[in-house]
Amino acid sequence: MKENRARQQTEQRWRTAFERLGIGIIMADFTGHFFAANSVFQNMLGYTESELYQLTFVDVTYEEDRKANLELVRELVEGKRQHFQIEKRYRRKDGALFWARANVALVPGMGGVAPFWFAVVEDITERKLAEDKLRASERSLRELTETIPQMLWSADADGANDYCNQRVLDYTGLSAEEVRGAGWKKAVHQDDVEKMAQAWIAAVSTGKPFQYEFRLLRAADHAYRWCICSALPLRDQEGRIIKWFGSVVDLHDWKEAQHALQRTQVELARVSRLTTMGELAASIAHEVNQPLTAVTNTSNACLRLLAEHNLEPAVLRRALEAIVADGTCASAVIARIRAFIMKAPAEKNELDINEVIQEVLALTGRELDENRVLLERQLTKALPLVLGDRVQLQQVLLNLIMNGIEAMTAVANRPRLLWVQSRIAESGHVLVAVRDSGIGLGLEAERVFTPFFTTKANGMGMGLSISRSLVEAHGGRLWAEPNSPHGAVFSFTLPVAAGSPS
Repeated sequence: MKENRARQQTEQRWRTAFERLGIGIIMADFTGHFFAANSVFQNMLGYTESELYQLTFVDVTYEEDRKANLELVRELVEGKRQHFQIEKRYRRKDGALFWARANVALVPGMGGVAPFWFAVVEDITERKLAEDKLRASERSLRELTETIPQMLWSADADGANDYCNQRVLDYTGLSAEEVRGAGWKKAVHQDDVEKMAQAWIAAVSTGKPFQYEFRLLRAADHAYRWCICSALPLRDQEGRIIKWFGSVVDLHDWKEAQHALQRTQVELARVSRLTTMGELAASIAHEVNQPLTAVTNTSNACLRLLAEHNLEPAVLRRALEAIVADGTCASAVIARIRAFIMKAPAEKNELDINEVIQEVLALTGRELDENRVLLERQLTKALPLVLGDRVQLQQVLLNLIMNGIEAMTAVANRPRLLWVQSRIAESGHVLVAVRDSGIGLGLEAERVFTPFFTTKANGMGMGLSISRSLVEAHGGRLWAEPNSPHGAVFSFTLPVAAGSPS
């Protein structure tokens, strides 16, 4: 009695577990007919227990999945497997389909019990739908990358290339297999490939965005062209890099245009200098004539003393030294002017900006005098050196000073005051400011830097535009502000030369 009661309790426990497991459990005889099914499996298919017992597993399997299912059953019967797992579609009683994963085993007969099939069935419809959506999304993304008219690529977390769109393949002439891993190096110029590879390894190891300019072989004409490659990492929720996505842009034509623009700007700057020299012709003549007049006067004095037989050796020596000094001075003026107007490449050296200011003020001295402009210098001593082209910085200062003079001559009955200042800006850069008491800027403070904009009757409208380009080429900034109570202030900054005390 006790044994029967224990057996009944055990069977009851198994039956309870069988029903409450939350997963479909079925048994079928060797022919495939169901003889046991828990309520979970019944609910999956919408059949009652008695209805299921009239069916086989083949009857409830979707027609297109039956062949694969029966092949696995055959392997089990032949002893090639001990069990199998299959993902297949079941057809419900109402005709609807759902995906399930079935783990199936053939239980051998024993003790007079015939062999039977035992299976655990899990509904995986939601997972399959999610996978379908993911595949559709990946397909849409792939179609998008193949449609975009730009070279796109991706790499795994270790930096090995795993995909390039058709634009990359068409450009380089390489196949998808050839560019995988590090195969992309085949199309990179030999002078760029090692440095680019090092930069890419550094980006992958640090996780920082990647960007590099390099020369890439274009298959269409077998020419190396300048391109820029950029990439960003994709991270998971924990911040780990799981993928790199990048692009390659051909900027060869843009770089050529930039070089042409730079050449044009250099030539425009020289034309502007020549124009300014024309405006300063009187000042230049005056600066050259001064030492030449001194040479002439000293020479005439020597000739008179010679005629009177009154030229002592000491007097002659002093006269000749004066003539040499004045000749050297005239030669230096001409050399500065020649350097200023000649067509020469920019040459950046460490400069004392105060020296540059004094040189330009000397050149404009006559203009200041003739236009009755009072000059005030506020030059900070011992400024750190700047790295710049002397001629280009002279051109900027000359343009600002001449503009200030012209702005003040346009106003009557007002003191004409010009301040030139040098100091250290809050940013740590060297700052130069030219302040006048002229007509001011009004609402044109920024517009004055627009090419061909001018308030002068005979102006080109290029001076300030060129000046801003020159300052920016030095890594600085040029801007304008109103002066109180009258006039304008033009200021520019220049970075301190590396190694210069600040």
